[in-house]
Amino acid sequence: MTGAENENRSGELANASLDAQARAWIVRLTSGSATQADADACAAWRANPDHEAAFRVAARLWQQTGPALRTSVSAPDMQTLPRPTRRQVLRRAAWGAGAASLAAGGGAIALRWPELSATYRTGTGEVRSVRLPDGTRLDLDAQTALDLETIGQRHVVSLHAGALVVTAPESVSVTIWAGDTRTSTRPAQTAELAVTCRPADDVAGWFGHADVGIACLSGEADFQSRASVTPMRLRAGYGVETGHGAGTVHGIDTATAAAWRRGLLVFRDTPLAAVVSDLNRYRSGRIMLASAAATSRRVTGVFHLDRPDEALASIGTALGLIEYRLGAGLVVLR
Repeated sequence: MTGAENENRSGELANASLDAQARAWIVRLTSGSATQADADACAAWRANPDHEAAFRVAARLWQQTGPALRTSVSAPDMQTLPRPTRRQVLRRAAWGAGAASLAAGGGAIALRWPELSATYRTGTGEVRSVRLPDGTRLDLDAQTALDLETIGQRHVVSLHAGALVVTAPESVSVTIWAGDTRTSTRPAQTAELAVTCRPADDVAGWFGHADVGIACLSGEADFQSRASVTPMRLRAGYGVETGHGAGTVHGIDTATAAAWRRGLLVFRDTPLAAVVSDLNRYRSGRIMLASAAATSRRVTGVFHLDRPDEALASIGTALGLIEYRLGAGLVVLR
């Protein structure tokens, strides 16, 4: 075998190993038993461009074959992934011991394939702006994942999870898919839309079911869900929230909508479960609710994004909740 053949053979073996690692990451993250530490370790692994390319291929394979991918990952492949530290093992043990009593959230995570393979993603506590050549601007909140397709003067955004503000100039049309909803700006005028998407926590989340909120900050837009026959017109100062239905148009406060762009979280009679979901996007570790009673509580207040633990303490005091800390980042409220 020549030197060139040896080099080619070595490259093929290296790529095969990389593909196996990527598949192993997909299986781990979608297992339902992965922790935030696993997600962070995977993000670090994906920082390498070659790793990222292999990961995207594996994510597409997962979309097509689903659980069948699990059978193609061998034990040696799984062993090539970073091993958890002793602290992570203890944290998982603590989670396993109390899992039966936890009603919401959870110490474990199960990422969905669209989030894994999204064109644009932000991490915990990360806020990012994307400016397109035609002047369109996308502001992504923490832990947001979306895909973007451009056809002529029309942009199609598929928001898989997180929060987004779209600013579309005149003559540019932007359509935003989130869950089972579609919202399109009207190109005759500049439009600004704030969109949130919280995928369902069960298997339905893998098939696009989500709680979606649309707020029209300026201009106009047409909103439609699969449950509605005709689209609804949204004007500045109005919005709609929907799970699987058409929802109802209501007035909004444009000064506080998408306040995360100014480093703030603003809640007005917001369910505690939604508040915890937001806080989890800005702090390492995980906050969980340990009872249905705690889940049903509501929160009003203004908090700073860069001080999520301070917000957590204030909310716990105001609602009379007891806080339990397991390890460095896991917090249980009841």
